[in-house]
Amino acid sequence: MKSSADRNKQIISLSPDVIVSLFELDLSPLSDNFINLSETEKINLGGTIYRFTSSENGTNPIIWQGNSYQPLPVKIEDVEQKSQGSLPRPKLVLANPEGIFSKIVYYNEDFLNCRVTRKRVFARFLDKENFQNRNLNENGQNPFGSSDSDAGFPDDVFYINKKLTEDRDQVVFELASALELENAMVPARKMMANYCNWTYRCEIGCGYRGLAIENLSGKDLTKDLKSNFGEEANIKFAKVDPEKYPKMIDSIPAWNKYGQKWAGDKWLIGSSISVYGYKAGDLVKISPVGVKNNPYLTTPQVFVCLTDHTNALDYHPFFGRSHWAKDECQKNFKSCKKRFTAEELRLESFNKSPGTPYKPLPFGGFPGVVRYDQS
Repeated sequence: MKSSADRNKQIISLSPDVIVSLFELDLSPLSDNFINLSETEKINLGGTIYRFTSSENGTNPIIWQGNSYQPLPVKIEDVEQKSQGSLPRPKLVLANPEGIFSKIVYYNEDFLNCRVTRKRVFARFLDKENFQNRNLNENGQNPFGSSDSDAGFPDDVFYINKKLTEDRDQVVFELASALELENAMVPARKMMANYCNWTYRCEIGCGYRGLAIENLSGKDLTKDLKSNFGEEANIKFAKVDPEKYPKMIDSIPAWNKYGQKWAGDKWLIGSSISVYGYKAGDLVKISPVGVKNNPYLTTPQVFVCLTDHTNALDYHPFFGRSHWAKDECQKNFKSCKKRFTAEELRLESFNKSPGTPYKPLPFGGFPGVVRYDQS
């Protein structure tokens, strides 16, 4: 076919054209394609399929096969195919300027099972619309070659397996191939091996209502925070005091821009007159508003203060990662046991009220498609 021949000619050329990488994120497995942050504020991903690219076309999107790909710093790593051994587990790295993507990811189930497609094409084959009104020529035609919507490389298709890391600069996902995606179904729910796909802290499924346990990297949030986070922040000796939160999640106050202060028997909420800020070891929660009757979208996030600060508005938990650590679950059996069993006695005051027995792991831990080795 002529399109393949033209592409292959560029591959073996001594001076090949630039290869443009384009990405599609298919959000159709999710229950909604936008996040409600308040009654008036919505972040809309523009439909079921979100298209983006790290390449530039001035201030314009890049157009390929009639679709527009918006500029966004993104890269994919470890895609190489091996002749022996396991299938590749690439990493998708998305820019997270000031944590804005964190909101999108959190309220959309960490994009679990969403399909990621990487398309690649030599720049000379891009749609002719990319070259119009760019002062490159008078008739708006492609000056570098002939536009050809069939001359791209074969698509690379992966599925988001889990979120690996997240900070104010980037969000990193682990991808899996379709051959590794488990398709066994409990009615209306997908199952994946060795990975819990319940929404953390949601009343449906997970059900955990305790205090902070660990961050996404597994760093302990129940002990001396300084020993766990080291030089990552100017952290004084502090740890969470469970006596301040006798009703677990229900006792954790919502984050306030003026801060809060523990008065010995209750929390005092700050105001423009009484500014308290936060102390290392304080817990706050942030719950979405404007969403009703959907427990998956109303589940709160819990954060631990790492270091004292007075100007709370300067260090919002979503963005002030030097001052806050988010309580997250690593979605494996070990993390589940930390929250629901008595194996680690140091968690006794974190997981239950005095006199209340521990409950077993929900559903035996979490659904899986392979046998769990308890040895």
